[in-house]
Amino acid sequence: MIFYKAAAIIICSAAILSSCKGKKDAAQESSKGVLKMIEIPSIITDEKEAALYIADHFWDNVNFNDTSYISNKQALNTHFSAYVQNLTTVPHDAALKSVTKLADSAIAGNPKMMMKIQEMFETAFYHPNSIFRNEELYIAILKRYIQSDKPEKIIKERLSNQLDLAMRNRLGTKALDFSFVDADGRVSSLYKISSDYLILMFYDPDCPTCKTTMKVMENSPVLSVAASKVKILTMYAGVDFENWKSHVPQLNKKWINGCNKDLTIMDGSLYDMRPTPSLYLLDRSKTVLLKDAPYEAIEAFVANQVTGKSVRQPE
Repeated sequence: MIFYKAAAIIICSAAILSSCKGKKDAAQESSKGVLKMIEIPSIITDEKEAALYIADHFWDNVNFNDTSYISNKQALNTHFSAYVQNLTTVPHDAALKSVTKLADSAIAGNPKMMMKIQEMFETAFYHPNSIFRNEELYIAILKRYIQSDKPEKIIKERLSNQLDLAMRNRLGTKALDFSFVDADGRVSSLYKISSDYLILMFYDPDCPTCKTTMKVMENSPVLSVAASKVKILTMYAGVDFENWKSHVPQLNKKWINGCNKDLTIMDGSLYDMRPTPSLYLLDRSKTVLLKDAPYEAIEAFVANQVTGKSVRQPE
């Protein structure tokens, strides 16, 4: 029972999993600032069904008008981490239903609790270094907060900006076009590249992680086999053109290496440039298949869809 073990480790580590004593009144529990794990009905024995039940009922015992939870930051963060961890085990629709339900409950509660939950949502689903990053879930959450009249104007403006950026280059939509100067000084654009698939990699010449990822890509047997159908475009979208130019000789000459010299990507916020590197997988029509995905996920897609050979998906 993998899920039960994982959930128990996460939740018990913060001593927030109680023995089964039945449900207590939510107000009584919240008055102590205690976070209780919901009780799974004994009739549910299937691991997947249990995960779905937890996703739907995880916050049932929480009174969102009580701000005493906020004072115990570690317990609240650990409780939220257990919640997010469980969401990774359920289908997207169930996770979407769960986060919107939580957002609605938080918005209906005390303003401090409302914003604390939003802060944790943002850290888990939007922070570029979060292992749980999930823009699709965060988009739904942002819409709930923006539609409400409870958040302050300055907060709603910030969240609206996040939503605007998240909606760009969304999965299943056409990637935004941009021009670039290549290693030979020629001007081209994203949509002028003809290939069945295109790996678009935004990077910084001085980024160690970018260099490591590039090395992995260069040595990938999957990309080697798929070379006739998959092109790679590395793109520097920063302001230091001369620094990029000096690093060009270090880049793989089989790739298309470009610089967005006119700065339209940065100035127009065409792409989310927070994570570095940031990798996209596009099809021939430049539809986004994978957005800001780890390279391992892109390689797995290429292996399955292009070469016909499966590789182990990243855990």
